Amino acid sequence: MSGPTGTISSGRAVRLIARRELQARLLSKAFLVSLAVTIAIVFGAFGIGALIGDSDPVRIGLVGAQPPQAAANVEAIAELQDTEVELTELDSRDDAEAAIDTGEIDAAIVDGAELVMRETDDALVALVTPAWQQAALVEGMAVAGLDDDGVEAALTAAVPLRIVELDADPDSDAKEAVAFASVILLFVSIQIAGAYIMMGVFEEKSTKVVELVLSSIRARDLLAGKIVGVGVIGVVQVVALAGSALIAASVFGSGALPVLSFSLIGTAIVWFLLGYLLYGAIFAAGASLAPRQEDAQSTLGPVSVVLMLSYFGAIFSASDPESVASRIISWLPITAPFTMPGRMASGDALWWEVVGSMALTAAAAAVVLLLAERIYVRSIIHTDRKLGWREAWSMRS
Repeated sequence: MSGPTGTISSGRAVRLIARRELQARLLSKAFLVSLAVTIAIVFGAFGIGALIGDSDPVRIGLVGAQPPQAAANVEAIAELQDTEVELTELDSRDDAEAAIDTGEIDAAIVDGAELVMRETDDALVALVTPAWQQAALVEGMAVAGLDDDGVEAALTAAVPLRIVELDADPDSDAKEAVAFASVILLFVSIQIAGAYIMMGVFEEKSTKVVELVLSSIRARDLLAGKIVGVGVIGVVQVVALAGSALIAASVFGSGALPVLSFSLIGTAIVWFLLGYLLYGAIFAAGASLAPRQEDAQSTLGPVSVVLMLSYFGAIFSASDPESVASRIISWLPITAPFTMPGRMASGDALWWEVVGSMALTAAAAAVVLLLAERIYVRSIIHTDRKLGWREAWSMRS
C-alpha cells in the first residue's frame, strides 16, 4: 500500500488519532459509568471486609495441659470485650501449627505456657494473656495453700504466656491480598484496553472510515495514535482503581494499608504499560485481519488463550510467590506483567529481578510492536475478506 499524499506529519497524525481515541472513549458515558461502578465495588469490598473482619470469632486451639480456669476466664473476658471466642482441643503442637497455616484457628496455646501465632496480634494477646495468668495464679494458690509462702509461689506461677510467631511478618496476609488484587487489576485493565483497540479497528473497517483516514495519514501513524490514546485511557483506569483502593484502605482501616504505597502503584502503572504494549499491539494487528468482529474471534483465539493462561499462572504465583515456578514465569514476557507485580507486593521479588524482568518484557514488547505494525499496515485497508497472519505478513506494503 503506498503512502498517503497528504501533508500531515507523523507527530501531528499520532496526536490527532490519540486525541480522537481519548474523546471517543475517555469522555464517553459508558466508560465513566463503568469506572464509577468499579470504584464503588472497590470501596464496597473494603467496607464488607471490615465488617466481616470485625465479626469473625477468635479461634484458639488448646494443646496439652491447661490451667483449670483458663477457658472460663478467656470466655468471660471475651464477653466483656463483646468478642466471640471459640476454643478447640488439638492433639499436638504440629497439628496446631498446621491449623494456623490453613486458617482453621488464629492461635494455639501449648501446655499453658506458649501462645503460638503466625504473627503477633496485640488484641489477641490482650484477650488471652490475662485469662491464663489469672488461671495460673488461682491454680498456684490452690496447690501451695494460702499462707505467705503459698501466695508468693502463686504469684511466681502467674507468668505471661511466651509468644511464639510462626511468621514474623505482620503484613504477610495483607501482602498476599494485595498480590492477588494486583494480578486481577492488571489483567482486567490490559484486557479492557486491548478490547478498546480491537473495537476501534472494527468500527473503522466496518464503516469504511479507515479508507478516508488513510488518505491523509500513514497506517503506522494510525496504529501508533490508537496505542497512545487507549494507553492513556488505561493508565487513567489503573490510577483511579489503585487510588480508590488506597483511599478505601485508609477509610476502613484495612490491614492492606501498610502494603499499599505510591511506589507500588507507580510500578503497577509501568507493568500495565508493558503488558498493554505487548498484548494491545497483537489485538490491533489481529483485528485488522478480519472485516467482521465474528471473524476476529477465531483470529485472536490463540492470543486470548495465552492471555488467560498468563492470568492463571499469575494467580498461582500470587499464592506461592517463593516457588521456583513463580520465579520462572515472572521472567517470561507474556506472564511478567501479571506475575511480577504480585511478587513485588508480597515482598518476594528482589530489585534486580524486577529490573531484569522489566527490561526483558520491554524488549519483547518492542519486537511485538514492530511485527504487529507490519501486519497492521498490510491488512488494515482490506475490508472484503478475512486474512491470515501469514498471508498478511507476506503482502506488500
